[in-house]
Amino acid sequence: MNAKGNQYAIHALKDRRATMAGEIAAFKEAIRHREEQLTHLDATLRVLDPSYRVDTIPPKRLRRVKLFGSGELNRLVLDALRRAGGRPMTNVEIADAIITAKGYGHEARHALIRRVRANLSYLLRERNAVVKQGDRLTARWALPR
Repeated sequence: MNAKGNQYAIHALKDRRATMAGEIAAFKEAIRHREEQLTHLDATLRVLDPSYRVDTIPPKRLRRVKLFGSGELNRLVLDALRRAGGRPMTNVEIADAIITAKGYGHEARHALIRRVRANLSYLLRERNAVVKQGDRLTARWALPR
């Protein structure tokens, strides 16, 4: 590899390292915050039940809920855009259309909006299956003409 290529690679690796270090710092802060919340919760339990022992309650194992089969979210997003008849839609509108189509409750909306946003980015970046108008909060999505 030539010197210029090395410079680009080094810059990309440094940038990736900085991103990962930032993520680790954010995770550590989130863990510290959760531990603080847990301490307060334990103290409250001790006030209500002085015989309470922390080690008697095992931690729950978190399980990710699989809402969609392989490729299903892609199809649902594209179907929602097709049903819109060419009208650009926000990721919130698309998520609402999917909630209606799948019969999910309104409580799934917040988590689904993030997944739809990520899926739309994938469809744009990797498959050129959608077009984006606007940025961030004003972004609207449609099928290419």
